[in-house]
Amino acid sequence: MRTDQKRGFLVISVVGLALAASPAAIGQTIHIDIANPTLAPGESTLVTLSASYPSGFYAVAGVITEVVVNQIQGELSDPALVAPMDGPGTSEGTVSAAGGIEGILAGQLNFPPAGIFADPSNPIAFHTFEYTWDGSLSGPVLLDIETRTSDFFEYVDRDRSVSDPLADITEGRARIVIPAPASALILGLGALTAVRRRRS
Repeated sequence: MRTDQKRGFLVISVVGLALAASPAAIGQTIHIDIANPTLAPGESTLVTLSASYPSGFYAVAGVITEVVVNQIQGELSDPALVAPMDGPGTSEGTVSAAGGIEGILAGQLNFPPAGIFADPSNPIAFHTFEYTWDGSLSGPVLLDIETRTSDFFEYVDRDRSVSDPLADITEGRARIVIPAPASALILGLGALTAVRRRRS
């Protein structure tokens, strides 16, 4: 992890608070949700990353991760953090030459003396990006999307600071399907038929 990323996360995690002892924790998970997992050439879909934490903690404090794809065809664009995981010192990351997204640093404040409390949603969305299939190859193509997480911080409870267990993390994995042209035609006809049935 780059020094500037670590420094940025310290702004989130320890403002006015001392680090607590790290309790045992397992079950940190990154989730990848794809709005439309089947694309035709030129189509786009929104991809959302979320994080969940095991019982015994109050909230996700921060996640440092990157997105990796197995195909360089197509385009990842518009990386963005999701509030409240867009606190001070965070970064939406940058699209790499290999087509992934590097340097995602998401996190939220929990600073009870100032009446600032973290959102305990579990899972909690923290990042989005768009994927567009450029049609440079005809289907069928399977686009695998994965995360590689280097840090996963959790708040111990509402009134105490963070721990950094990163134990037994489950990385996010998802797939976008670009069907063969004949398959895409069948899918399109099926959707058209469904729309006509709704109207009648």
